[in-house]
Amino acid sequence: MEKFLDKFCYIIIDSNGNRMYYLNAKVTSITDTHISFNDTFKDGEPHTYRIADVVEIKLSNRGGYNE
Repeated sequence: MEKFLDKFCYIIIDSNGNRMYYLNAKVTSITDTHISFNDTFKDGEPHTYRIADVVEIKLSNRGGYNE
């Protein structure tokens, strides 16, 4: 996970059966249990989820799209 810190990523989260897609999320923090990021594509708001809820994460080819 550490390789995604300060990078723009495509992230899929599944929290209680609710699937959320973040296409241009800049990862701001990673701990042993949680990942935090700002969604620059949708709302620019910060989000924090449990790492266990991450279904997929990969580098985004949109890096910095709205920055």
